[in-house]
Amino acid sequence: MKRLLATLLAAGMVLSLAACGKEPEQGVQNDVSGSILTEQSGESQPSQQLGPEGEYKSNDTEEHFKIYNLTDTGFMVEFYHFEEGLLEKFDYEMEFDNADKTVASEKGSVDDNGGWEYTFYLGGDTITVTWQQSTQVYTRVIT
Repeated sequence: MKRLLATLLAAGMVLSLAACGKEPEQGVQNDVSGSILTEQSGESQPSQQLGPEGEYKSNDTEEHFKIYNLTDTGFMVEFYHFEEGLLEKFDYEMEFDNADKTVASEKGSVDDNGGWEYTFYLGGDTITVTWQQSTQVYTRVIT
């Protein structure tokens, strides 16, 4: 039920972004090695990077994270978020929740993760992260 709700939430976000005039995301394919490849246009845009690997920062707070070790089934996250008022580092193993690899959540279940479970909605240069009743948007850091 939670995954269905998460999928519906992600679809609503995509539709609302499309209504705001943002161009729809380019298609995603896997190459032979299992890496995620995004279609590329002739324009130079940050979203032309391969998959979601890279650094992202919160649009609202000092929180940030880095996605690395991308595989066909998921990725690792080095996540700096607030814990009891302090910005602390946590490492999470994420697994893809859908065939399109646009939604990923912490490996295991909410019960396995002490009632907390981060879910990432991958959208090109932005990632929306949800947990419990909270939502935060992170933007890719261009280096």
